[in-house]
Amino acid sequence: MLPLLSVLLAVAQAGCASLGVVTGQDPATLAAMQSETAATTSIASSRHRVVVAFNDMTGNEDTIVLGPNSRVIRRGASLAGWSYSEDLGRTWTYGGKLAPPAGWSILWSDPAITTSRIDPSVVFVSYLAAPDAKFPASGLNDTPASAMGGACIARSLDGGVTFTHYQCVTTNHNFYDGASMAASPCGEIYAAYFDLTTTRIRVWRASSHNAPFEEIADPFPRLTVGSHPRLRTSADSWLYVATEVRATSGQSFVYMNRYRDGQWRTPTQVSEAVAGGIATIDLGTRVLGSPLTIRGAPQFSFDIGAASEGGNDAVRILYTRRNGARLYIEGAACAADLGQCHPVPQWRSSPGGAGDTVDAFNPNVTTWAGTMSRPPVWTSSFYVRNGPKVTGVGLASMTLGYFNGTPLGIPVTVLGDIRVCSDIRGYWGDYDDMLHVGFDKATPVFIRFTSSDHGKGCTYRWQHAAQHQHVQSVRQPR
Repeated sequence: MLPLLSVLLAVAQAGCASLGVVTGQDPATLAAMQSETAATTSIASSRHRVVVAFNDMTGNEDTIVLGPNSRVIRRGASLAGWSYSEDLGRTWTYGGKLAPPAGWSILWSDPAITTSRIDPSVVFVSYLAAPDAKFPASGLNDTPASAMGGACIARSLDGGVTFTHYQCVTTNHNFYDGASMAASPCGEIYAAYFDLTTTRIRVWRASSHNAPFEEIADPFPRLTVGSHPRLRTSADSWLYVATEVRATSGQSFVYMNRYRDGQWRTPTQVSEAVAGGIATIDLGTRVLGSPLTIRGAPQFSFDIGAASEGGNDAVRILYTRRNGARLYIEGAACAADLGQCHPVPQWRSSPGGAGDTVDAFNPNVTTWAGTMSRPPVWTSSFYVRNGPKVTGVGLASMTLGYFNGTPLGIPVTVLGDIRVCSDIRGYWGDYDDMLHVGFDKATPVFIRFTSSDHGKGCTYRWQHAAQHQHVQSVRQPR
């Protein structure tokens, strides 16, 4: 097992990360806010790309009018931005933005993205949207919630350099929130959303990258759903969906289900009690006259890959828990059929104790499948707040592996201080993505995206906006 330990340590070494400026390096994006990411990889015209979608305020001066305590949203507003990298995240090119398609008034982001497993030049991206039928001609004040009614999916045929609208999806113009996409090895494309109107998870399927999306059955019937979904697919074309489910006790748990050949199996509880809903972290200080807080959702992540020898752990999960007022990360694992689910207490951050002011939150899990000669790599990342009065958070990485048959987690600080410039509500991007992007020689490379002020500081914090708030990539190893 020593070679496996060596691989895990190599991936998680502190100081072995490099940063990429995804947005904020050109005047247009520097003048606006970007946050909240979803990412994928593609290959087109012999070029390997990393493509990241995000909430993007660039160019909305006429359609989103901001004041210290106000926001006016008009038809034509779009937060649907993206960038791409052709050097594994060292440098980035701003791709631009999509305008709302015909029949839809605004694109309000919560991005999701995936790449066809049949043709890696085909990339799909999804952004939440409001239809003309629900959006008043005079516009809306503060929030677009009353007008939200589905999502619009765009497609790229050149590996994520450009996108055009493909199809908008809706269930009776219900308010969709959150989003996740995945692609199966047999060519299917999936998109999922949290239907806030009915508290259901809505899953849409296209049989190929040229087929229309159609809604499929509810993966969690008769359960009360409480968060965004997350999707993954396995090497044998099973679709997995996870979400938070609220029990009658008031507690929330992560549940999963899986789908293939037109059928869902049985929803399965895969975690112990989770810090449900939107977690809010008070950093204990004031910036520009207002308390500095961060909100984040959803508080769980998972991936599917190679199980350990004799282990029921092809599915590995991290989720956020509470220890009194503090938040911490804990792990769990299941067999590929979602049987034998069990806690893995060794995959955790410190839960803290009385008087501690340490919080860990917003976990991400991703894996590289390995080869015949090299073991798979399971890695994760999460934010860490450390101290009673802070103006930033750290980024930690933790392996989800084993040593001599015993589960082993190695939390390592990757970035020590990411300055937070959230708005008054605590918005700093509800979620960010992490993924395996390729190889540097023989070493697997992972990227985690975060918000960042890029050293510009916090120049204003309003009710619905803050600056500077941009996107950076954290690449491991360098």
